Amino acid sequence: MSVCGCRCNSFVLRAAAEDDPYSRMKQVLKWYLSGFYKKPKVECSGRTAKGIKKPYNSILGEKFRCCWFHPQTNSHTFYIAEQVSHHPPVSAFHVSNRKDGFCITGSILARSRFYGNSLSAILDGNARLTFLTREEDYIITMPYAHCKGLLYGTMTMELGGKVTIECEKTGYVTELEFKLKPFFGGSDTLNQISGKIKVAGELLASLDGHWDREVYLNDVQGGDRDIFWNPTSDIRRQRLKRHIVLFEEQTEMESESAIHDGNQNQATDEKYIIEDAQRKSAKERKDKDEEWMPQLFIYDDFQKEWRYKHEDMRPWNPLTDIAQYEKDGMLQTVKRNLTSMLAPRTNLAHKRSNQEGRRRKASEQPSISSQTTESSCSTPEPGHESSDEEAFPGPCSQCGKEKNELKEIQAAVISLQKTQQDIHRNLNTLTNHGSLSKCSPSSSLLITSRHWLLLCLFLACQLFINFVFK
Repeated sequence: MSVCGCRCNSFVLRAAAEDDPYSRMKQVLKWYLSGFYKKPKVECSGRTAKGIKKPYNSILGEKFRCCWFHPQTNSHTFYIAEQVSHHPPVSAFHVSNRKDGFCITGSILARSRFYGNSLSAILDGNARLTFLTREEDYIITMPYAHCKGLLYGTMTMELGGKVTIECEKTGYVTELEFKLKPFFGGSDTLNQISGKIKVAGELLASLDGHWDREVYLNDVQGGDRDIFWNPTSDIRRQRLKRHIVLFEEQTEMESESAIHDGNQNQATDEKYIIEDAQRKSAKERKDKDEEWMPQLFIYDDFQKEWRYKHEDMRPWNPLTDIAQYEKDGMLQTVKRNLTSMLAPRTNLAHKRSNQEGRRRKASEQPSISSQTTESSCSTPEPGHESSDEEAFPGPCSQCGKEKNELKEIQAAVISLQKTQQDIHRNLNTLTNHGSLSKCSPSSSLLITSRHWLLLCLFLACQLFINFVFK
């Protein structure tokens, strides 16, 4: 149920910030390759096999929730999955980080092929990576897992098949081929990969190497050959820590609590009990002619894909959006209502004017039309989305701090708005005072020169009178 979760790292954040579509495609490809190099050692039927995990058939309606914290951007990436069908087994998932500008949604139909000593787990379906600010969709398919040595020989797991990463808006396409080890091949032929990056049918670069080691990119135009991907120890240390929901807060349809301590035998026993209950529930629904409906996902008949019911594909708005959080499988965004903060008096005056208008219409018209007018002119109340009281669930330490920080941010925003109004008021006062002070010297000069002119005229008249009457 945790498909695509291990790929949650900084590469997809860099891809969302890239302006060049070719560089953006290469970052998406790095993010895609970063999900394959980690191969755990798990005990299966008393044998230790590198890269082999004991599979469990997800029960109908089973859910999985987790998140990752990004310290660079102070944001969270949320992952939600649900088993939406049991026959055939289909898992739907949704990944969201609106603050960093990306969402991922998709579904996987798991089917298997048995070849005697080997088994292939084929994953039909795709994932849709969306960059919210650019309105770009990257359709991504997945390879199949091939397990060898079921009856004899060394048990190993490989990846095989051809996959594509395609962006219809920009025209860039990446084609990859995961190659299985040949029968007579050596260790160097294990986990090989090759691929091409194209745009509008033109080859831009080719790739070759090993998906769990170095992958080289050969630039067609420049002729350069550089290491494109290498999961070094530094890269491995940069993997983000996954935070799951507290076990006491998980619902009965979340089986993470049964296997969190690594007890595979106990998990198997618990799965048998749950699967028996599922069969009884399926029989009861069939007898009552009832259809089971997923809780978090809905099937889109037009797009022919499963969609998350509570998906929010709007770009992040730092003026109105405070934080994104998940509760009971529902992703929501804490918002601030700028309209009510900036103009509360205007809204109150508008509401009063509407009430006065309704009173005048009620006195002039019959009662039936008066009721119709009053119902059509009612002022809508603010929605729940402006509420800031919700908190981040889960054991993430950063999420716990944000519960109290949201209230502090809200109070700080109001304080800043009041301070901004005081600054504008003081600036207007200083501007008016400065204009008066600039005009005062010129006006004083005019007054002084006028006085000198009058004094000269007075002296001239006095001299003239003395000369005449002398």
